[in-house]
Parts: sequence; structure tokens; C-alpha cells
Amino acid sequence: MASYQPELHTAESVLAYYDNFDAASYSVYVGHKVDPKSGRYSYTGNDKNEGREQLMNALNAILQNPENTNTYCIAIFANKGKKIEEINSISFQLNKRQSMQPYQQVGAFNPNLMNEINALRSEIAALKMQQELDDQDEEEEEPEEENFLSGIMKSPQIQTMILSQLSSLFAPTQKVTHVAGFKNTEPMTNETEVQSEIDNEERIYNAVERLKAVDPQLASDLELLCEMAETDKMQFNFLLKMLRK
Repeated sequence: MASYQPELHTAESVLAYYDNFDAASYSVYVGHKVDPKSGRYSYTGNDKNEGREQLMNALNAILQNPENTNTYCIAIFANKGKKIEEINSISFQLNKRQSMQPYQQVGAFNPNLMNEINALRSEIAALKMQQELDDQDEEEEEPEEENFLSGIMKSPQIQTMILSQLSSLFAPTQKVTHVAGFKNTEPMTNETEVQSEIDNEERIYNAVERLKAVDPQLASDLELLCEMAETDKMQFNFLLKMLRK
């Protein structure tokens, strides 16, 4: 079955079509053809001006409802004696259906907006970098200062000086022949004391050898400790007391 499109699309064109005929009677139907069951508007009088005014009102009523996209058909009738005969008809549509348009980006490209977005991205990157630097600084911060006394006791120089001073404190007043490098100039009166002195000498010797392995400036450190013992006995005694705990 053939499908026909409306031929008229404005109220003015429909009125012009009506004015082309001398007949005043007409009927307006929904659809493309004359169908008495689909009648909507009609005029059966003989006054052309009156008929035109009523047709204009009908067309305005259709236009005031944009959602009414129906196709209509107007038929012109003439009175011939007792009969009313159709002279002509034509289809029209005043409100067009809105076709679905593909999505399109609204508005043109805005370079200023892109500049603002790029500036914001740069600011975020700078803040992130600064945060990373702050975190690194926190990690590299020196640990909390240790207890003053604990720090002193961990110093290799202090340790060597203490051991050196201990050597002088516990060193025998008489040289013993049992230790390599020493000569006995005076005889010992007690065999137990002799053995004790030998043990002390061996311990001092071993301690000095151990310090030499870890302290290349052992001689200078021992001299500093001796100087401390001679010039600041209070500090030296304090270090000894901490060492012996």
C-alpha cells in the first residue's frame, strides 16, 4: 500500500487552498484521506468568510499543540440541489515530528578552558612533588639525640682512652719477666701477687691489641685520655664510673 506524505505544511497554505474554491463547506479529517469516522472540524454553511474564519480557528488550535503531529485532510464540498458533493481534498501537517539527532558536542572548543585545566594539572603535580620531598626530608631527619652519657660511651676515642687509663691504674709497680717485652728489676715477695700482676699485664696487652685493630689513631687517643685524667679528674672519674656499671 502506497504511503503518501502531507502536501501542505502551513496554515497559510491551507487557507490559500480553501480560497481557491467558491464553495464554502468543508470538513477536516485525521489522516491522509476523507473518512467520515475521522472527522474533526467542519463547516456546512454557505458564507465563505464565515467558513474561512472557522477554518483559521481550527488551524490555530492545531498549531497551539506542538505535540500534535497528526496528518490531516481537508475536503471541500459543494451543495448541488439536495446533494453535497466533494469537490477536492488535500492532506496537510502543521507540526512536524522532531527527528532524533545524533549526539553532538555543545559549544565550540574553548582554549581558555583548556588553559585553566592545564594550569590546574600543573598545580596538582607541583603539590604532589612537594609532598614527596617533605616525606623524604622526614625520613632523612637525624634520629632523636641519644642520651648524653650513652653517646659518650659509644665513642671509640673515649673507649680507648678509658682502657688506656685503666692500664695505667692497674699496671704493676714492678716489671715482670713473664710478659714479653718487660724485664723484672725487683723481686716479688708474694707468689700470688706476682701471678695477679702477670694476669693484669696480659689483659692490658690484649686490650691494647684489640683497640689497635679498630682505632688507627690509638696513640693519640690514649694521650688524650691521659691528659683528661691529669687535667679533669672529675670528668675522668665520671666516665670510669659509667663504664664500670
